[in-house]
Amino acid sequence: MKPSRYNHFFPYSDTQCIAYNALTNSLALIEKPKLDAYRAYCDNGTPLPEDLVTDLKKGLFLLEDHVDELDTLRYNMLRGRYATDSISLTIAPTNDCNFRCVYCYEKDAITSKYMSQEVQDKLVELLESRKDLISSFGVTWYGGEPLMAFDVMESLSRRFIEICKENNIMYQTNMITNGYLLSREVLARMQDLCLSHIQVTIDGLPEVHNQNRPLVGGGDTFDTIINNLKDGYDLLPPVALRINIDKNNISAGENIYKLLHDNNMLEKVRPYFGKIIDDAGTHDSSLCLTGCDFSEIEFDFFQRTVGDEERGPTQYPSLKSAFCGADCVSSQVIDAEGWMYKCWCDIGIPERRVGSIIEKDYIATSDLLFKYMLYDPTTCDMCKDCDVLPICMGGCPFKRLSGSVDNCVNHKYILEKCLRDSVVAFQRMRKQAEEHKDKACDCGPNSCES
Repeated sequence: MKPSRYNHFFPYSDTQCIAYNALTNSLALIEKPKLDAYRAYCDNGTPLPEDLVTDLKKGLFLLEDHVDELDTLRYNMLRGRYATDSISLTIAPTNDCNFRCVYCYEKDAITSKYMSQEVQDKLVELLESRKDLISSFGVTWYGGEPLMAFDVMESLSRRFIEICKENNIMYQTNMITNGYLLSREVLARMQDLCLSHIQVTIDGLPEVHNQNRPLVGGGDTFDTIINNLKDGYDLLPPVALRINIDKNNISAGENIYKLLHDNNMLEKVRPYFGKIIDDAGTHDSSLCLTGCDFSEIEFDFFQRTVGDEERGPTQYPSLKSAFCGADCVSSQVIDAEGWMYKCWCDIGIPERRVGSIIEKDYIATSDLLFKYMLYDPTTCDMCKDCDVLPICMGGCPFKRLSGSVDNCVNHKYILEKCLRDSVVAFQRMRKQAEEHKDKACDCGPNSCES
């Protein structure tokens, strides 16, 4: 037997340590004498008790000698990357936008193009052609600003929903919007469009936000967005309120959290941090946070603004096959003219196209598609020996292709903190379940049977 290359052990208490395996995503508490015995076995072959061997093999902390974990990881990656039982589309019904954000990676690609009926019909044809082969269909409404073409979004949504209902296909949809046009009237029209959540961005209080995210022509946007969220609060689906930060904007999180708290909006509107990057040459790189610094700041903000009962094990790592839609064969980004891309950061850039939903004979003139789809982190010198590779799988494909070396997932830097927090949450959940069970038993046999 041999130890897994993806084992992690961290101190937890005077008598116990956290044991985590990134390949299986297994988490346990191990007594310190048992961990000492395990380490003695790994270092010099000291025999282990059979019961400890059995426990360690359950989470693949110990493996048979013939097991190649990189082969396992590569197999899972290929199986997920080339799965065809679902379709995921990011759709920009317009390439236009009513904002001119200072760090926008699309600002050179914004046009007044709106999706034609022909492109809409082709999107519906795409779903129709696969309806007997898929179990789920997901749409992210994107832009530009999607609400500038809300009629297109609304019409396509109804057509998608009808097809999915008729063919027992699970339909999931969300929207990324700047929030300026998210009026109560629009929210009312959205009620039967199956939106699971919305992302809106607020970059701090007005003096910061209005500077970063002005209207075309320079008008302020903060008050309109906040008023939209207030006025339509009862109609809102869950809102992920993104706060884009760099070194000049770290305090924005606390300011926005207080604003939401004071207006009783936290039940539906939850703030989180986004990292401003300069990979497209749209921001001063000296102001950008490193992945390590951003991870620490984000974790601390989460700890301060989410109560223990709410937090749960929500920062627990998750296994990845492909990293995101950019390296999945069933995922495409489609702009208002029907051009296809692999990443929404590529949208509107002709040389980043990988196909067309209209021009069937179009062949991309670059090898970009293959760079997205054929990258293998299990053979990459930067990634293959990393002990968190199963929960990262090489990091953001767009950033990698842009030449970024600061590309690792947050858990690489804050894994111990996240696991420690998750253990506390799991223990609290177990205690609550036991208390609930004991309380139910006190009610008599009829209650227990029910």
